[in-house]
Amino acid sequence: MNIKTIFLFLFLHGFAHYTAYTQIKTTENIVGKNVIINSSILKEERTIQIFLPDTYKDSSKKYPVIYVLDGQRLFLHTVSLLHSFKQFKLTPEFIVVGISNSYPQRFGHFSSGTKPFFNFLSTEVIPYLDKEYRTSSERLLFGWEYAGGFAIEAMIKKPELFNGYLAASPFPIHDPGLPISANRMKSLDSILRVKKKFDTFLFFSSSNNEGVVTEGTEYLKKKLESEAPITLRWEYIYLQNEEHRSTSYHTLYHGLKRYYHYYPELQFNSLKEYESSGGMDNIITYYKKRAKQFDFPEGIAQGTMWNLVKKASDEDDYTAFNTFINQFKSKGFLEKLRTNWGCVFAEFYLKHNKPKKAEELYLFFNNKFPELASPINGLGDVYLTLKNKDKARAYYKQAITLAKKNSDWRLEEYEKDLSGLKNN
Repeated sequence: MNIKTIFLFLFLHGFAHYTAYTQIKTTENIVGKNVIINSSILKEERTIQIFLPDTYKDSSKKYPVIYVLDGQRLFLHTVSLLHSFKQFKLTPEFIVVGISNSYPQRFGHFSSGTKPFFNFLSTEVIPYLDKEYRTSSERLLFGWEYAGGFAIEAMIKKPELFNGYLAASPFPIHDPGLPISANRMKSLDSILRVKKKFDTFLFFSSSNNEGVVTEGTEYLKKKLESEAPITLRWEYIYLQNEEHRSTSYHTLYHGLKRYYHYYPELQFNSLKEYESSGGMDNIITYYKKRAKQFDFPEGIAQGTMWNLVKKASDEDDYTAFNTFINQFKSKGFLEKLRTNWGCVFAEFYLKHNKPKKAEELYLFFNNKFPELASPINGLGDVYLTLKNKDKARAYYKQAITLAKKNSDWRLEEYEKDLSGLKNN
């Protein structure tokens, strides 16, 4: 290779890399928007971060709002949870509002003299969101550490302002060395004594090596166990494998899931779990509460019905399987069931030597989708079990014809069934 060839090669190689890089574009990665509020209460400008659900733009519905204290640290995490919850249908979509704070001012806002910040939140931030965006009446407040203590105090001050209060490692709750904790507990005592209606939700946490934080949350837990009104839904979790700096992430995740406890469709890992949870009575109660909270239909969801029938077949429990099929027929289970699963369940009947029940399912899906080969081939299996080879042969041939017409990937399987019949 001569020197000219070498230079030409290097030039072309470099040009190719340059051309490749010129095809790459970069844009700003913007998550939501910042709104600056010139607060007359705090006498300063405060930044509010707002993220709208993906469906907000093209819908007219109203959305719940979660207000995240210390948005400068936890806003992006909450947005991430929103996307995750939507993907797995664990909660409804919600608007995320992060209220930014700076250090060390946040300690002053949340640990002493909290009235100005509470008024800022209740009379400036919330009215702004309700005016400018399609917000529902459902609101949640989340805070960590001193902001968690503030969230509990906000609940004591005006429980109806938010539908749920989530507090990670709240402080101070019951620290004798800090007057603010004594004032909070005094206010809580006075409210509990008169049994003021707490129609709201409280979720709080602590973890390993948190000292007075854990002492305070344990104190609050015991007080609520003995004195909380029945209208207050509350839950306390001790995060065994976490630390002070990480409790915010886990508390927000679990707190939102618990608040929206009745949102997901019920699923069971086993028939034993189904029975231990209360069986069908538990399912009916669950869907009634789900309907009341989220305006869903009261009926059992298709996913739950499928889950139970599938678990029964997986565990080879014919009695449970047949009971579920019969119970769910009148609830539209078969009409919404995919044909491939209908054939799987029909095969289960054949496995347990119930050809007539299998035939019923195959005929149902054949009538529903006459151009599909799988139910037709299943009918061939039924008549083979009934020792009627002529009918079995006719159905196998019909399945092969449909499979060729529709490029069905199971064609080879159907041909094998017919070939096996000829060899018998």
